Amino acid sequence: MTKLELPNFFLTTKTLPEVYAHYFVSDAYSTKTKIQLNTNLISFLFEGSKELYHENYSKTITENQFVLAKHGNCMMSEKLSDNKKYASLLFFFNDNFITDFKRKYKLISNAENKKQKKQKKFKVLEYDSFIKNFVISMRQLLDSNTKMNEFFFKLKLEEILYYLVQKKEVEILNFFSTTPIQKHHIRLKNTVENNIFSKLTLEELAFLSHMSLSTFKREFNKIYGMSPSKWIQEKRLEKSAQMLLIEKERPIDVYATIGYESLSSFTQSFKHKFGITPKQYQIQELS
Repeated sequence: MTKLELPNFFLTTKTLPEVYAHYFVSDAYSTKTKIQLNTNLISFLFEGSKELYHENYSKTITENQFVLAKHGNCMMSEKLSDNKKYASLLFFFNDNFITDFKRKYKLISNAENKKQKKQKKFKVLEYDSFIKNFVISMRQLLDSNTKMNEFFFKLKLEEILYYLVQKKEVEILNFFSTTPIQKHHIRLKNTVENNIFSKLTLEELAFLSHMSLSTFKREFNKIYGMSPSKWIQEKRLEKSAQMLLIEKERPIDVYATIGYESLSSFTQSFKHKFGITPKQYQIQELS
């Protein structure tokens, strides 16, 4: 699986600028990629869609949306539009920029937000006409031969952030407030329990937990008292039984929802646990 460090991948120097903007275009479908995000990010989509997986949240972002993301590990996949194209405007910026931004405009975050145990690492917002026009103008500038330096990027980022603060008030400032460093076992629990039904491999879950695969398995066993594969399968099958009985879903509509790749693999696992097929189980329990 591919692993990328951003924004390093787009830079020709090793030193990360405080603010950097990049217009990314691709005509190739991207499967899940490990992303080591070394700065904060605002990703404005033009064409296509993307799926994001983080330790406590997963979401599909469409062309009508953009995403704010904090630095850290995440998984990302990109899907092409009907025109066979993926395009997005990327703004990268570090925590110092946010600190200076709040100080410059005398903006105050909600202190209570820092006490929250679970803070999402990315936030999805909808476009409005101003934001769309801002993004189009930035794309035109980056496509042109106009030479732009970091100072220019800072001014443009301040412009869009200040607009978002005025529109969303402290919600934006709270999001970019410094997140308390989590203990490794809390991060592992958040990652696993919020991605039980995602089609993520153990290696991908380990990456989102900021651990090697061997460390992840060892720490998982300490917390849950069994292997991650067995625990995740048990939770998925418990959920499938609930969907079959309470929600009266068909087995063919259940397997993908709970993270199985095929109906046959789901049926085999279900039969191993319950002794009968999902359909037989549903008929037996509902009759």
